Amino acid sequence: MSKNKNKPLIIGHRGAFDEAPENTLKGFKKAIELEADYIEFDVHKSKDGALVVIHDNDILRRMGYNTTIDQMTLSELKKLDFGEDQTVPELWEVLKLAKGKVNLLCEIKAKEISHEVISLLRDEDMLNSTIFQSFHIDVLLEVKELEPESDLALILPITEEYLPEWDKRKELIETVIKLNFPIIETRFKNVDEVFVNYSHKHNLKVFVYTFNTKKTIDRYVTMGVDGIIVNSISKAKKVLEQED
Repeated sequence: MSKNKNKPLIIGHRGAFDEAPENTLKGFKKAIELEADYIEFDVHKSKDGALVVIHDNDILRRMGYNTTIDQMTLSELKKLDFGEDQTVPELWEVLKLAKGKVNLLCEIKAKEISHEVISLLRDEDMLNSTIFQSFHIDVLLEVKELEPESDLALILPITEEYLPEWDKRKELIETVIKLNFPIIETRFKNVDEVFVNYSHKHNLKVFVYTFNTKKTIDRYVTMGVDGIIVNSISKAKKVLEQED
C-alpha cells in the first residue's frame, strides 16, 4: 500500500476519551489542548428543553438511574457526577468553549431537535465549522433542509464484526452516494483499501471509528482514510508525526 499523501483529520471521540471524562467540558478542553481537528459529541434534550451533550439517552449504563435524559430536568442532570468534578454540559457551553479553537462533529441523538441545534450554531456563526453525523437518514435530511450547505456524515449501521461481503458494503456506500452526502462513516473493521478507493472514486470522504492502538491508527492512515475518530488524540498525533 502506498502512503497517504494527505493526513486524515484527528477527531476526538467524545472529547478526549482516554485523557478526560467523556462528553464533558474538561474533556473538550483537553482535546483542544492536544490540538485535535474536531471534537465528536452527542446532543440530547432534557425534560425541560435544554440541549445537553451526553452520549446515551438511557443513562442507566453509567449512573445507575432507571430513567432517560428526556425524563430528567437540566437541574437533575447537572447533579450527575461524570468524574473529576465534571457534569453534563449544555450545548451552548460546548460551543462557547470550542468557538475559534476546534471544529465540531455533532451527532443529533434526540428526535425533532435539529432546528434548535442549527439555530444555536447559526447564532454562534459556527455552522461552517460543524459536520453533522447520524445513523438516521431522516435526521440528516432534516438538517439538509434547514441548512442545505451543511456537511453531513451518514454512519453506516454495520455491526462491530467485519462485513466481508463486498457487495453488501458497496450497496451501503452507494446509498450514501445517492443521498449526495459528502461523508461516509463506519467502524474501522468494515473498512479496507477497496472500501476507501471506491468511496474516493465517488467523491466520498471516509471517516472511521474508534481507534485505540497506534498500530491500528497507522494502518488506516496508510490506507488513506479522511478522518479518524480516536480515543487517544496523543497516540494519533504521534502516528501522524511519524508519517512526515
